[in-house]
Amino acid sequence: MEKQKMSLVSLVKAEDCSDFKKTIERAFDAIRFHFPANLKKIVVKPNMCCYSDYSTGITTDPKIVAELIAFLRDNVSSDLQISIVESDASAMKLKYASKILGYEKMSKEKKITIVNLTEDRNEETKVKVANHSYTFLLPNTIKQADLFINVPKIRYMPGTTISCALKNI
Repeated sequence: MEKQKMSLVSLVKAEDCSDFKKTIERAFDAIRFHFPANLKKIVVKPNMCCYSDYSTGITTDPKIVAELIAFLRDNVSSDLQISIVESDASAMKLKYASKILGYEKMSKEKKITIVNLTEDRNEETKVKVANHSYTFLLPNTIKQADLFINVPKIRYMPGTTISCALKNI
């Protein structure tokens, strides 16, 4: 499958927190995104950087990710292979965070997988940006995906003010 070479960013405010589906639709509409016909594997990257509940403003609400999964299956295919990805951190282990934050339960309900990128196999990947070439290791789950969706928790950060979701990557 030919992978899209550009990144598209959409930032929308949830006007009604009881209907995240409308917010997700608005986010995709804002970037005029059209799903490729042969889309099979999607990787979703929420922010699960610590054990703090989404209500603290630090992690991504699993209800949003659950609605995103429903939206993808309704608008692309019910047979999509969807993986939620995250890495262990110095103060967080994904196997515990996914349970504490509600992702483990949601993954069973939605029949998706949670992949710990710390344990995933990596492949050397070459990328050219402008006139510069870079080589780095990329987890196979991400490399083999047809679409990567970053679902960060946008928040204020002292020092940088806002990271524009890059920190979640």
